[in-house]
Parts: sequence; structure tokens; C-alpha cells
Amino acid sequence: SDDASPVGTWGTDDGPQLVLAEDGGLSGTDGCNRLVSTWKEVGDRIDFGTVASTQMACEGVDTWLNGLATGTVEGDTLHVLNAADDEIGTLERK
Repeated sequence: SDDASPVGTWGTDDGPQLVLAEDGGLSGTDGCNRLVSTWKEVGDRIDFGTVASTQMACEGVDTWLNGLATGTVEGDTLHVLNAADDEIGTLERK
């Protein structure tokens, strides 16, 4: 597979994680709540669909991943951006 392909698992088992499936499905967790969405490649970036998430309240968990809108892959790092195109975090390829 192409090294820059976004398909795969990003993040850690016990923290924020996204799994980008070949079929354009997205699943993951912000470290507390489950996230479900879609994704597609547009040029050199990833456009994420509207995210559905469970709504558990979690003490001390930073739910930044809920703000994802787009992303870019550089090597083994997925840069996650919000709707304002600000980088809100990164996930490493697992």
C-alpha cells in the first residue's frame, strides 16, 4: 500500500484513535466516546464527514478529536484540523 495512504489505524488503544477503512468508513474514540463517521481523500487532504459520537461525560479526558473536520498525512503522522483549518492534534500511525 502507498505509505501516504490514510487507510489504517491512527492513535493508541487507550487514547484518541481513528480507524480509516478502505470503504470510506471511519470509526474511533476520543479516549472516552466512540466516534463514527466517513472520510474521503480530496487532493492531498482528507475530508471527514459529520461525526456521530456517544455522549458520555468523561472526567479528565480531552475530547479534542471530536472537532475533526479535515486531515493531512505526513509520513506516519495524521494531522487533524478543525473546521477553521486549525490543527487540533496529531495521531501516529499504529
